[in-house]
Amino acid sequence: MRKLNQKQYAAFAANAKTLDSLRRNEVNYVPGVFEVTKVIVLGKEDFEKLSEDVSPEYPFLKDNRELMSADPGGLFRCLMVRTKGEQEYMLIAQGRNSLYLGYGKDCRKVNLQDVPMEHLVLEEPKAYQEHAVFYHRPHDLSDINGQNLRHPAPERQTEFRVEQVVVLADEEYRQFQETRFLQDQIFLFDYQDKMWFDPGSLCWHCVLVKGENSRDGILVESEGYCYTRYAAFAPDCGKLRLQDIPVHYEYPAKAPEQKKSRKRKVPER
Repeated sequence: MRKLNQKQYAAFAANAKTLDSLRRNEVNYVPGVFEVTKVIVLGKEDFEKLSEDVSPEYPFLKDNRELMSADPGGLFRCLMVRTKGEQEYMLIAQGRNSLYLGYGKDCRKVNLQDVPMEHLVLEEPKAYQEHAVFYHRPHDLSDINGQNLRHPAPERQTEFRVEQVVVLADEEYRQFQETRFLQDQIFLFDYQDKMWFDPGSLCWHCVLVKGENSRDGILVESEGYCYTRYAAFAPDCGKLRLQDIPVHYEYPAKAPEQKKSRKRKVPER
């Protein structure tokens, strides 16, 4: 019979950004049992770069997401990240909305039996648009993309979070940009509960309106109205955090058809 491994305990901090904050104990920890699912070995310079800003957007974290989970007070399935020849390490676990970091001084004290190891060159994380400039009662696209110099001063640049994506047909999106900001829109009425401003965190919770084939989009916060009460321009929707955000296709826009895999028929004998 296989002997069960003893439980390993560690303290994890949610959304900590730097390794130094863990070393200096400047974060709020939650306890847990941890299991290392993979060891990631980085070069010294790469480890130092990661230590300065542990962004959840690093490709190696996304590639290994299925190996991570976080249950504060319970089990953390995590990656161990260290550099060759050094014993210091980070533990990284990914929860639904948070990245959890743990810290240790001696990886030799951790049970790593049968744990796979991978040597990596650190790839830069994807750069996301984190802030936007919201304008009050804009008339059209030129009022929010900086082309209308006579437009009143905007609200200050703040954080935002997309709560819903609405996709319009390309022609409908063009008309929305040019003439319909101040007109009532059914899709804004439908998603009123997805739009609000949080004064505590200075964050706009908004709906992203875009075309079927548009690269850009409009961030809308209607403030309980059915028209574009506040809006900001998003020049590249590919740089917005849209993972797990619900998407609605407003008729006549259509959701892209999923390609069906073709199975090769085996001839009958």
